[in-house]
Amino acid sequence: MGDLSDNLITLIGLLESRTRWSVADLATALGVTVPTVRRYLARLRDQGYGIEHDTGDDGGYRLTGGRAMPPLVLDDEEATATAIALRRSLLAPTPLAEAGTLRALAKVEQAMPDRVRSSVEAHETEHTVLGERLTSTLAAITEAMRDGRLLRFSVMTEHGLGAVHHIEPLVVRARVGQWFLMGYDRELRRIATWPAERIIEPEVTALPFDAERHQRPRRAREVVPDDIPAPVVAVVDVQAPPTRVRAGLPDGVGFIEPLDDGGSRVMISGTSTRRIARQLLLLPEVFTVVEPEELRVELRAIAEVLAGV
Repeated sequence: MGDLSDNLITLIGLLESRTRWSVADLATALGVTVPTVRRYLARLRDQGYGIEHDTGDDGGYRLTGGRAMPPLVLDDEEATATAIALRRSLLAPTPLAEAGTLRALAKVEQAMPDRVRSSVEAHETEHTVLGERLTSTLAAITEAMRDGRLLRFSVMTEHGLGAVHHIEPLVVRARVGQWFLMGYDRELRRIATWPAERIIEPEVTALPFDAERHQRPRRAREVVPDDIPAPVVAVVDVQAPPTRVRAGLPDGVGFIEPLDDGGSRVMISGTSTRRIARQLLLLPEVFTVVEPEELRVELRAIAEVLAGV
């Protein structure tokens, strides 16, 4: 981005806040002279930012697309909305854009003042469907990949908490609404894949690793799209508030959203409809399957078996 002074960053923020600015209004807003504003605008053009000047009665300077992406200057409400939108996008990640989503969220949250962070947390406490553990897990993965540090975590299995792994994180990918981490496992001595929702207590260590060793990033990018089995994602409506639903499910399983009628909508993923059905049977309240149809079939089969007991 180059070496931008505080006045240049403020100027970019002004240009982003309105469609057009006269040079006199910009000078007044910045508290500098008109020639100084013109020098600032020329410098921004030199740095690759699109600055255009329209002539006429309604003319003025405006920010357009240029060679470089200008820094976004956000007020508190805009920063709050951006952070909330990025957090919620973790629930429905877009393939090929997932890494950008994580990096953008990390940048926004790192720079947020305490007052903005408090506003985000207050909103998310009431409305979010994203569990805190998924947020912290993805944040740790992003930090480890960005800094080239070894990631240490355990994995939750069907039989309980598994062994500790030391991973060189390489790629994060999203498939059918679920996040996957692919990395080099130092214990297994091979590249492996883990669903993010099963990663427990991730810790970014101080141990660096060489991401280019054995061309692992290239191999991982080639393998991830085809070798990760597509998980089954189910949606059910439960006749119970989110707190009661959360208490009935294993820790970290499912994303829960409150409904207007006092119930909850649960999105849960797994390797098969049978596994999801078994988890749903732990719920203490009546639930209705929204999708997929295969889950309804699986639950009816279980009901028929139980009816004959």
